[in-house]
Amino acid sequence: DIGVIYWDYIEDERDQKVYLSLIKGVDLGSKDNRGVLVINVNTGMLNTILSQEAFDTIIVDSSNNIVAANRPELYGKTLAEIEDASGAVYHASGSYESVIHDEASKVLIEPLNTESGVNGLRIISIFSIDSIVADANRISKLAMTVIIISLLLAVLLIYSFSSLISNRLLRLSKHITKVGTGNLGVAMEIDGKDEIGQLSRQFNSMVGNVNDLMNEVQESNEQKRLMEQKQNEIKFKMMASQINPHFLFNALESIRMEAHLKGETEIARIVRLLGKMMRSNLEVGSGKTTIKDEIEMVQCYLDIQKFRYEDRLKYELQVDPEANRVRIPPLIIQPLVENAVIHGMDHKEEGTSIRVRVTASEGKLHVMTEDNGAGISLDRLQMIYGYLNDTDEKDGGRIGLRNVHVRLQLTYGPEAGLIIYSEPGIGTRIEFSIPTGGKIDDESVDRG
Repeated sequence: DIGVIYWDYIEDERDQKVYLSLIKGVDLGSKDNRGVLVINVNTGMLNTILSQEAFDTIIVDSSNNIVAANRPELYGKTLAEIEDASGAVYHASGSYESVIHDEASKVLIEPLNTESGVNGLRIISIFSIDSIVADANRISKLAMTVIIISLLLAVLLIYSFSSLISNRLLRLSKHITKVGTGNLGVAMEIDGKDEIGQLSRQFNSMVGNVNDLMNEVQESNEQKRLMEQKQNEIKFKMMASQINPHFLFNALESIRMEAHLKGETEIARIVRLLGKMMRSNLEVGSGKTTIKDEIEMVQCYLDIQKFRYEDRLKYELQVDPEANRVRIPPLIIQPLVENAVIHGMDHKEEGTSIRVRVTASEGKLHVMTEDNGAGISLDRLQMIYGYLNDTDEKDGGRIGLRNVHVRLQLTYGPEAGLIIYSEPGIGTRIEFSIPTGGKIDDESVDRG
């Protein structure tokens, strides 16, 4: 027919070879002048194009002749050469599943028709189902392998990390156990800046603080022991001749009454002061007394010494009223006054003036004893300072300066010791400053 285009599988008269040809009837201008246009397809080129496909691909005409294929053994044959159990390859178009050459396959048929629809071609693609899923299976296996390896690596990393953490925590626990058993000499090695490393640093800091506190407690206990020892020394010295204190008090009271009856009022007063002073000394404990009570004892001592030295001894007591309520260790001021009397009267016929001054201000108690006695040379003053820090008491039966110096330092700290100023021929001044500590005795003041 004129103008009709269709495909056909025909033999070329020129080389007697069969070609896939595109044929069209051509009108040459008259009824008797008609022609046919035949275009042969290069079969080799077509097969080459099909060979690029990874799966079986064939082109068949309307007579089921295989006009092109990517498998050379199929070229020039018919669909009958293909072992199709269900005949899926004979369909005009569509997608089917069948068993091709004993292998489950997927058949995809795509028609290739001209505009007239006559003698169209079909492109048949045959996929092995195994080959279709092979890539997916390979990807799945690869993904599974990657997942398994990742899980193993994750488990290994988790195990390693947890082992590292648990070992560090176990080491910290062992150090804590050692500290719990009393071993405060342990120290953690800081092996990181994370939370466990911070715990290790805090642990070391805690152990250091506990060590410091233990040392402070030991030092405090040692100071308390030394303080009690010094207090006991005072008590022992005061009780050295105390065979029967009641007998002594009764005897002194009898002497005082006898002197009073005979009109010896001065003797009676001195005996009363002596009895009062002895009773106060014998009743000294490890506690504290008030400045008021301490000054009363000092006054008793000075009155007794004045009875002895008469006009050669003069004294003056200056006490701030606010200072009367401050509590201090007993026998702190009296030994200083006794030292001033004993050494101030040496080598001085005209006598000695002694002044005691006690002030309290800005949380500090300042005590000063001063005399205008013979004074102390520089060499002897240095020797006395060395004696104050000596470990042995060398002051005979008296409560010496070293005892006072050490008790002040034990009670209030190293800065609370005695300070001595002296010039030969001028006199000597001994003073100390201690914190009031807010400890006052209102009851004692009320009794006064």
